[in-house]
Amino acid sequence: MKNIYILFSVFILFSCSGDFEHEPIGGKGGSTPDPVQNVRVLRNIPGGAVITYDLPDDVNIQYIKGEFTSTTGKAREVRTSSYVDTLVIRGLGSTDPKTVKLYAVSRKEQVSAPVEVTINPLTPPVLNIRNSLKYEVDFGGFLLMYKDNVTKEEVSVYALRKDADTGEMVEHQILYPSQVEDTLSVRGLKDVETDFGVYVRDRWDNMSDTLYFTLTPWREDYLDKKLFNAISIAGDVGWNFHSGTPQKAFDDVIGNGNYAHTDFPVEFPHRYTLDLGVNVKLSRFLLWQRPGADVLYQHGAPKHYKVYGRIDDPGSGNSGDPLAGWTLLMECNSFKPSGLPVRQNSAEDEAYAAAGEEFSFPRDISDIRYIRFEMIESWSGMKCSVVSELAFYGEIKD
Repeated sequence: MKNIYILFSVFILFSCSGDFEHEPIGGKGGSTPDPVQNVRVLRNIPGGAVITYDLPDDVNIQYIKGEFTSTTGKAREVRTSSYVDTLVIRGLGSTDPKTVKLYAVSRKEQVSAPVEVTINPLTPPVLNIRNSLKYEVDFGGFLLMYKDNVTKEEVSVYALRKDADTGEMVEHQILYPSQVEDTLSVRGLKDVETDFGVYVRDRWDNMSDTLYFTLTPWREDYLDKKLFNAISIAGDVGWNFHSGTPQKAFDDVIGNGNYAHTDFPVEFPHRYTLDLGVNVKLSRFLLWQRPGADVLYQHGAPKHYKVYGRIDDPGSGNSGDPLAGWTLLMECNSFKPSGLPVRQNSAEDEAYAAAGEEFSFPRDISDIRYIRFEMIESWSGMKCSVVSELAFYGEIKD
């Protein structure tokens, strides 16, 4: 009897298995929902608009969708929950009026009749940035100054250069501005007259026209670290020679186990002096923190510091006035893209630090040979300073 029952159950199971198909919750069909009412533009925004409306009195409405054609001619759709009464259109690449069709969609995917509304986008970020672009010659390339990225939109700035052999404009560098206004650096170019082009593109493939110009970048040399020498003069900090000798900051090794580490705990400031081995007009330098989840943007990673220089040999220094004879070149504040608290790092933080934090020197600084760091604050407040690697660029005068 038990075997007969099992056989009957199996028969019922298989005989019913073909009766069910995937379908929207609640089954197929259903009545067509009423359209949204009282549709109007709440406000136009850069590259889009905020549209508001009254929802149908129907508990089966799942979402509202807006359909429109992008500036590049592609059909686009935006959806929003049935619990809100606004829909935001973004990513249009011009100020041309656009028609948006709004639909109410039920839980059974039944679509209402469309209701049309016309929006008049404000100037999109891709054009605002392009229209504000200015360029200026710099060491190893040029600077690009922009403003009016009021929405902090994700855009890319493409720098092109004319290939000397083919005569064609080729992609040289892509930059990613994220601030309302900023100065971007295009690097790695020879000091010969060259034709350049710059245009802006956003994540919806809207593109600006190209800004063309011709200039000759200033010569920029990479300083040979084999010529560097760490020296200790009056007022300099002591070093943990067991694990963090000062020479490790210029040995071309970036790693969690390779770093210069001051003695601990020592009150700030911590001064560190280098003989660069050549007379040079510095253009920029890069500083790499010690990488690692437990030390990046924490521990003894430098947060605030000053950089001094001089061309003459400081000798043993001046114990009464440790900065006598030194000229302040720049003051640096380390930047953490995410802004997260200490001991919390985002992927963006890690990528930014891994590339080396770059600081450009003022253009009017004098030629120097000796450089001196004065560490004022670490990211964690710990009374030590840790640097994994340094690199310097400029025009060598020797």
